[in-house]
Amino acid sequence: MKKGKEGVTTTGVLEPTGPNRALGPTSWLERVLVTSGSAVVERHLPVRALAGYERRPNPLDARTPAEFLLTMRRYLVWAGDWSYWELEHLCGGAVKRSTFREVLEGTELPRYVFLMAFVTACAGEDEAERRRWVTAWRRLRAAGH
Repeated sequence: MKKGKEGVTTTGVLEPTGPNRALGPTSWLERVLVTSGSAVVERHLPVRALAGYERRPNPLDARTPAEFLLTMRRYLVWAGDWSYWELEHLCGGAVKRSTFREVLEGTELPRYVFLMAFVTACAGEDEAERRRWVTAWRRLRAAGH
């Protein structure tokens, strides 16, 4: 993942093989805050400042894809109860609202790119949260789920 003075980039996070340079240098936050129309979607507090941070839903407790998805839905409510439209904008459009709806209301373990877009939308560029979710996801994938 590319780090530097500009921080972690969404394109570096969403690609398991490294940054997708074709997406350009604009950060996800810049694209999110300058949306078409007058709507602006922004996070009010960093995830670590949210009430109940220590008791936030923990993906590492999930033992099945169904439990993992339930944890994702609970985490979404805890992090700000964003709509699917808001999630699309908070992840810089990397995942469309229809895909958020399909996956979060489904039963299958999400793909890596979706997971990173979800965590980015809910937690911003919080590396510790990203690691927690990816660790849980990899454990379930390794178990054949």
